[in-house]
Amino acid sequence: MGKMLKKWDPDRHCYDPYECPDDWKVCGLAFDMDAQINCACCGKQISYGDGYTSREIYDSSGMFGMCICPDCNEAQWEREKERRKKR
Repeated sequence: MGKMLKKWDPDRHCYDPYECPDDWKVCGLAFDMDAQINCACCGKQISYGDGYTSREIYDSSGMFGMCICPDCNEAQWEREKERRKKR
């Protein structure tokens, strides 16, 4: 069983369980900006300092966004823009 996180569903306004593999090193906070971690969304290895705070994937408490890569960050923003157009 992998690490259990939460993924925000903006349409239903609730969190869904989100599991990432045990061998992924994911985090929401690191003091070493050069620390090598995995994007919490796609698993790509990145330096923590090159990452972004996810608007969709959170720690198990749902309070802190996990670090994601620039590509996944862009994809999250595109989904957000599409949702806003529908309002």
